[in-house]
Amino acid sequence: MKVYLGGPMFVAAEVQYNLRLARTLREHGFAVYCPNESEPINDKTRSDITGQMIYLADMAALEGSNVLLCQVSEDSGTNWEAGYMDCLSRHVDPARYYGVLGLATDIRLRSLPDPAKAGVDNQAFYINQLVVGGLQLSLGIALDEETAIARLLEIRRTREGA
Repeated sequence: MKVYLGGPMFVAAEVQYNLRLARTLREHGFAVYCPNESEPINDKTRSDITGQMIYLADMAALEGSNVLLCQVSEDSGTNWEAGYMDCLSRHVDPARYYGVLGLATDIRLRSLPDPAKAGVDNQAFYINQLVVGGLQLSLGIALDEETAIARLLEIRRTREGA
């Protein structure tokens, strides 16, 4: 099963996290596309890379994948990818495209909302409910890597018998 790893990818900590997560997924036998590893579109020494080049390369990689592992964030590129994979899995070829699994590791998601507190005083983290609904209707949402990997293994067993 091929997994497209989508998520924030621009600051050093995000890059390190994505590369480590890609390695971990590979250790579990998944083929992984990690945009941080994509050359030449991530070669920041080049001046000829365009948004269209990035889009075409990433969409081709997404179309070559079965599952998008979507790090839940307000990253617009990741949310675009999630919508695209959701469309592929629902309307184009559900046998080939399995869907989107959310990975929501933000520790604030483990905080219960306090109805007595509003706005910034409420520790609970807000996630766009359109994104939440889409993930729930696709492959679900995991709150940690271990749960996400277990879910990916289950999907692979169910869909591919592996």
